[in-house]
Amino acid sequence: MELPQTLDVGDGLTIDRDLALEATRHVLIALKLIVGQPTLHDAQQCRYEGWMFEQAVSQVAFMLGGDDWLQIADQLVVEAFDMEVG
Repeated sequence: MELPQTLDVGDGLTIDRDLALEATRHVLIALKLIVGQPTLHDAQQCRYEGWMFEQAVSQVAFMLGGDDWLQIADQLVVEAFDMEVG
């Protein structure tokens, strides 16, 4: 499912999709450094399993405004990861 240009979960806050994707990309890069992988390609096995994916979703949801944003955060992490690893 493609995310709309303006992200909104009804909590009074809206966020531009492109800005959220850029921030999500930075979260992924930070997590990549924490796990000691030279590139996100090397961390690809963590994409949909393990703590890296869950941690990224959790951090992005927190960054966006909390648990109401978990579903959108999940989609942002998947899309940002796809952009990074091709």
